[in-house]
Amino acid sequence: MAERTLQIEVQEDHLERIAYVKKPVMAVAELIWNALDADATKIVVALTDNALGTLESIEVSDNGHSIPFDKIESLFTKLGGSWKKQQRRTLELGRLLHGKEGRGRFRAFTLGRVVDWDLCYQSNGELKQYRVEMIKNQMRNVRIAEEREAPKGSHRGTTVTISEPERDFQSLRPESAISELSLLLALYFRQYRNIELSYSGQRVDPTSIEDHSETITLTPIKAADESAEYPVSLEIVEWKIDAPRKLYFCTEDGFPLDDDAPGVQAPGFSFTAYLKSSYFSNLLAQNAAELAKLDPLVDQSVDEAKKAMRVYFRRRASEKAKGLVKEWQEAEVYPYKGEPRDSVETAERQVFDVVALNVASYLPDFTESDDRTKRFQFRLLKHAIERGPSDLAIILEEVLGLPIEKRTELVELLKRTTLSSIIGASKIIADRLEFIRGLETLIFDSEFKNIVLERTQLHRMIAENTWIFGEQYNLSVDDQSLTEVLKKHMAAQGLEIEIDEPVKRPDGTRGIVDLMLSRSIPTAGDGEREHLVVELKRPSVKVDSNVPRGSPKTGHRGSLQNRP
Repeated sequence: MAERTLQIEVQEDHLERIAYVKKPVMAVAELIWNALDADATKIVVALTDNALGTLESIEVSDNGHSIPFDKIESLFTKLGGSWKKQQRRTLELGRLLHGKEGRGRFRAFTLGRVVDWDLCYQSNGELKQYRVEMIKNQMRNVRIAEEREAPKGSHRGTTVTISEPERDFQSLRPESAISELSLLLALYFRQYRNIELSYSGQRVDPTSIEDHSETITLTPIKAADESAEYPVSLEIVEWKIDAPRKLYFCTEDGFPLDDDAPGVQAPGFSFTAYLKSSYFSNLLAQNAAELAKLDPLVDQSVDEAKKAMRVYFRRRASEKAKGLVKEWQEAEVYPYKGEPRDSVETAERQVFDVVALNVASYLPDFTESDDRTKRFQFRLLKHAIERGPSDLAIILEEVLGLPIEKRTELVELLKRTTLSSIIGASKIIADRLEFIRGLETLIFDSEFKNIVLERTQLHRMIAENTWIFGEQYNLSVDDQSLTEVLKKHMAAQGLEIEIDEPVKRPDGTRGIVDLMLSRSIPTAGDGEREHLVVELKRPSVKVDSNVPRGSPKTGHRGSLQNRP
C-alpha cells in the first residue's frame, strides 16, 4: 500500500486544546504512559542538542507491542475511539491502563512542531515497520508511510521523535525532569517492578528513593445532583531525597492528571501526596482534568486531604523523634519528666518533638554540643513553644541559628497547628487560675492582708488583669480624674465637646477614679456604651457606707471593691 494522508475527524482548534499541557514534563510523561500501555518493559528518553547547545529534538523509544498497520487509521483519525476504552488492562502483561481517550499522542505537540512515530510490530512471526508523521499547524492531517519488512536486527517497539522544539525547555533537563517523573510514576512503578526507564542516560527508579508510604480513606465525592458517589483516597509517599512537594490529582488507579501545592507544613519531610478518585477520571473524559482545582466538590476533598496530612505528619514526626527523645531522656536533657499529666501536655510534647527533631537534624553543632548546653537550649525551646510563634522565631534565629527556610517552616507550623492553640489556651487558663489563687491569698490571708498596699500593689495587679471583670470589657481609665473620665466617655461616643473646667464631686472636691472599664452594647441605633467603675481599698479596710469613694489619692489603703 502506498503512502497516504488521512484526516482526523475533529476541528483543528479542538485538537489544539487537547494538545496543550501546562508543563512540558507532563507531555513527556504522556509518551511514557503510551509506551507502558503497550506493555513496554524498557523505555529510553533521549535529548539531542544542536551545535549551539540548545535543544534540537526529543526522542522516546520503547520495546512495546506497538500498533499494527491495519489499526493505525482508526486509532489516529478518530479521537476517543481508543481500544483502551473497552478494557482496563494491557493486552499482554495485564497491567493497568493509563490512557483511554486516545489523547496522549497529541500532547507531544506541546514540545515541538513536528512529531514522527516509527512503529515496528510483529505480524505472523515477522517484524513489520512503518512511519506516521504529523505537523502542528496541520494537526488534522496524518501522513502514514507504506508498511515494509523491518531490517535484520530490528526489535519491536515505537520511537516518537519530536523536532523543531517550541523553545529550549530547561525543565526537561535531567536535573529537573527526573525527579518530576519519579513523582509521576511512583505508584505505577511500585506495582510493576520489571520496568526500566532511562532519561538522558540516567535511570529513573522511584522505588529506590521511596522511604515510607500510607493510604488514607477520605469522604467520597458526591455529584452535585447526588446521582453518583465517587470514592476518594489519599496516598502519601515520603522520599529519601529532596523532592518538590506536590499534591497530584489522580485517577482511581493512581495515574496523575494535574498537580497543586499540598498546602501543609511538614518540616523535615520530603513527600508527595496523591489524591485518587474516579471523579478525576470523569473530569478527564470531559477534558476538564486540569480544571480540578476550580471544582467546588474537589475543593472539599482537598481541604479534607490537607487536614489528614497535618495529622499524618504530626504523628510521623513524633514517631521519628522517639529514638532521639529516648536518648535525650536518658541523658536528662529532655525538658519534660515522666508521663504527660494531661492531653494538653501531650499536645505540647508533640509540637516540641517536631521542633527539636528539626533542630537536631539541621544543626550539627547542636548534636555535638554537651548535655548542659542541650538542656539549656531545650528549656528555651519549651518556653518559646508555650509562649507562641513569635518567641519561637527569636529562639530559632538568635540562639540556635536555624536556616531561614527551616525557621520559617517551623514557625508557620506552629501558627497553623491546632496543638499550638490548645497549648496557648491552656497556658492562659493556668496563668489566670494562678493569679486568682494568689489574689485570694493576698486579700484573705491574715499574714498578708495587713501589709498589702492599695496603689502600688493591689491597684497595679488589678489594672493588668482586668479580665476578672469579664472579657467583654476594655480598660479605658486607670487612676485618673473625673475630668479625664468624662473625656474618655465623650471620645468613645464620638462627641466633640470642649471641657473648660474640671469635673468635681457633689461636695466640690476633685475625685480620682481607680479603674473604669467600658464595653459597647450593640443596638438598632448607634449603639450604647456601658462603663464599669472600680474603686479599690486595701484588704485591711472594712468596706461600709462610711468608706469614701473616689477620694483624692493621699495614700489611704482599702480592700477590693467594684461599683457600677
